[in-house]
Amino acid sequence: MHTVGFERGVSWRWWVCGVLLLATLLNYMDRQALPQTATELKQRHGLSDTRYGLVERNFSWAFAIGSILFGYLADRFGPRLLYPLVLAGWSLAGLATPLLAQESWTAILADPDDPSSGAFRWLLICRTALGLFEAGHWPCALITVRLILSGRDRPLGNGILQSGASLGAVLIPLYVLGIRHLGGDWPVVFWTIGAAGLLWVPLWLTLVRAADLRSVPPSASVDELGSGGDRPESDGPVSAGRWILPLVCLGIIVCCLNVSWQFLRAWLPKYLKESEGFSADAADVAVAGYYIAADIGCLLSGAVVRLLTARGWELTAARRLGFVLFAGLTLLAAATRWSGGGWAAVVLLWLAGAGILGLHPYYYALVQELPQRFLGLGSGLLAAIAWFLAGAVQQHLGRHIDTTGSYDLGLAIAGLAPLLATAAVIWLWRPPRSAR
Repeated sequence: MHTVGFERGVSWRWWVCGVLLLATLLNYMDRQALPQTATELKQRHGLSDTRYGLVERNFSWAFAIGSILFGYLADRFGPRLLYPLVLAGWSLAGLATPLLAQESWTAILADPDDPSSGAFRWLLICRTALGLFEAGHWPCALITVRLILSGRDRPLGNGILQSGASLGAVLIPLYVLGIRHLGGDWPVVFWTIGAAGLLWVPLWLTLVRAADLRSVPPSASVDELGSGGDRPESDGPVSAGRWILPLVCLGIIVCCLNVSWQFLRAWLPKYLKESEGFSADAADVAVAGYYIAADIGCLLSGAVVRLLTARGWELTAARRLGFVLFAGLTLLAAATRWSGGGWAAVVLLWLAGAGILGLHPYYYALVQELPQRFLGLGSGLLAAIAWFLAGAVQQHLGRHIDTTGSYDLGLAIAGLAPLLATAAVIWLWRPPRSAR
């Protein structure tokens, strides 16, 4: 076992969490640049809903492969140098995306009878590369949180980490809106965000030294250890049998959460503009509101666990109650078809977004119960399963929306899927450590 070597102060740990939040923010700004501009690309470059679904499928499947690849590399080499490598990779993919507007660049990829296919295929290549490298963010970030925070602090640390997703998603529609009103076009969105991502690399290398990530978290209190929250694990043999049920449970949870979240992430701007008739400006404001609500839900979910455990709740019971509460909010996504549309539907989706993203810190906290040596690869494998499923769902829903013009099926899936995850948490999850 590594020796405890936290010569850094408590404030440093939370500064690192802030840098992780920034990385997640950049991750999501790069990712959401396409959904925010997809309607314009549909009008100018022939990006139909079916093609958009294929792009999202490739992104998801590349993310799945990257989850396994970078999960293994994070376990093998640690996040200190791997993290800036993957962040630079996805930033460069974002920088290259606007080349799809250059016919001289994409002509070699185009079918003679379909000039728009060249732009589509270039976009497919860039988004596949983006998905591959973006996957490396999560094993690197999860291992970092595991190494610098105790079990009791990890739900809040995970909440800060995950909140960067919604912060980035809040900023991107407002950023697109601002560029539009300043006379800029969609390519500006991609290359400026990609360039900003490259500036994160020296920040990480300056703040985090190699020795900082070679130690275990500070010792937890006796009460916390008694709740199964932060008991150091032995470097001895790991019994495979006692991990089968927790892994099945985690697989169900992450698949349900990912399918739910990814549908709204990818299709919400198009739903508002193309189905509900929102103007581009109104849709940008509504999408920003959605992610503000999601961010609030994400932070509240971690605070709920801290509040309950401070009042004497056992850690697992506190997580289960929080999961039930936030899963209840997600049901509102399925209710939008009866809302009458417009801003009433938007409000329901705001509340559902708070629920869906609020469930993620609970999942990450459960994943961090995996043995230290398998955390990167284990979380990567679980994410890969979820992303392969999400990619298949995105492709199917793209064809469905292209054919019917209706988003009801996707919204129903988004609202109902977390209920299955809730059932898994309640009836399947058991803390795998000996001390519970």
